[in-house]
Amino acid sequence: MTIRDLATIAQIAPNNISLLETDKTKAKLHTLRRLSSALDAPVSYLGCFESLPEDTLGQRISKARHFHGLTKRELAATIGVNVKTLREWEQDKRQPLQRYIGQLKTYMAILKN
Repeated sequence: MTIRDLATIAQIAPNNISLLETDKTKAKLHTLRRLSSALDAPVSYLGCFESLPEDTLGQRISKARHFHGLTKRELAATIGVNVKTLREWEQDKRQPLQRYIGQLKTYMAILKN
C-alpha cells in the first residue's frame, strides 16, 4: 500500500502520513483511529504507548486510556464521571473513589503492573 493509498483510505493528507513516518510529528488520537481502521491494527500498536510512564495511578489511567484509543471525554462517559474529574485523576490531583476503581481496573488490565 502506498502513502497515497493509505491517505485516501484513512482520509488523511499524504503529507501528514509522511511526517508521521519520519517522526517529524506525533499523531493525535483521531488520526490514530483512522490509521487503525485503515490498517486493521490496534491503536495501541500504532501509538507506541509502551514508553509512557506508569509510576503513579494518574499515569496508569492515562496510559490505559491511550492504549484503548479513548479520549478523556469517552472514558469519563463510560465510567460515569465528568471530564474534569478524569483529568484530575490523570494529573494525580485527586484519587478515584472506590466505586470507580473496579471500572478503571478493567481498562488498566493491559498494563504491566
